[in-house]
Amino acid sequence: MGTKKEIWQKIDRRTGLTEPGGDYFEQFTSRIMEQLPEIERPKEHPVTLWSRIQPWVYMAAMFVGIALMVRIFSPQTATTETDIVAEENFSNEYYDELIWASCVDDYCVYEYFADAYDY
Repeated sequence: MGTKKEIWQKIDRRTGLTEPGGDYFEQFTSRIMEQLPEIERPKEHPVTLWSRIQPWVYMAAMFVGIALMVRIFSPQTATTETDIVAEENFSNEYYDELIWASCVDDYCVYEYFADAYDY
């Protein structure tokens, strides 16, 4: 038992952490604030009319661009009068060749024309 007390005395049970004396905690905040650098504020830019409407102009340009792309890249489905006249000017020989090539009987062709043109 005597050796155990001697070992503790040789080790010195202190951990090395001690409370700072004096007014350390009372002046802690003021010392930290003195060590911090001054905050540099960015220069304020004046708000102009263009800076206010710029997002709206860009959005409108985006929609115009999308509309133009849809119009350019979409297939043209609307028929004009010249297309209708050109279709009516085909001879019967052309239709006969189409019917013969597609192996469709005459009744199906007549039925298709009757539905398409509502005679």
